[in-house]
Amino acid sequence: MTAPPENSAPTRVLITGAAGQLGRELCRTAPDHMQVQALDRAALDILEPAAILDALKQHQPHLIINAAAYTAVDQAESEPEKAFAINAKGPENLALAASRHGVRLIHLSTDFVFDGKAGSPYAPKAETHPINLYGMSKRAGEQAVERLAPQNSLILRTSWLYSAHGSNFVKTMLRLMKEGRSLRVIADQVGTPCWALGLAEALWKLADLRA
Repeated sequence: MTAPPENSAPTRVLITGAAGQLGRELCRTAPDHMQVQALDRAALDILEPAAILDALKQHQPHLIINAAAYTAVDQAESEPEKAFAINAKGPENLALAASRHGVRLIHLSTDFVFDGKAGSPYAPKAETHPINLYGMSKRAGEQAVERLAPQNSLILRTSWLYSAHGSNFVKTMLRLMKEGRSLRVIADQVGTPCWALGLAEALWKLADLRA
């Protein structure tokens, strides 16, 4: 993959899930040569194929960055239909529309597609084995993107996303420590918190690449 010429025309980018942690940082860090349309759920419901087609027609993007997601890991166990709708059907709708209209797609996924038993870092092509409904819903979304837009998509897995916005593990720990409360947390998981700002900056570098 190579970077575009320095004097090339602006790249038109449509961001879904613009009100979330990552969506906000993508908007804040967008390079000058990126022409961004940032849409939250109220502006674009990715469960509505017609709405996606309307957005593509209106904004004519070269690239979609799908930051829309159902992220309530534990709650997914009691809301499987909602989790699969947003995390699987939504990406499927985006991938189908992107493929038909020649639009590149960057889709955000999660390390929860693995069971964590490897004991070493997972390679991109490592066999997946989600162990909860959240992970299953995200893997189903990956599979839809792989199936429908195999040549024109990129799947990026992240973990423990945190930022100054919204609810996240880091903010919860800081709040509890500030309140002087005793902390009770799980001790059988190992992970690497991912700063949404750093992830956004990495995504913009990937957005500059051409196959």
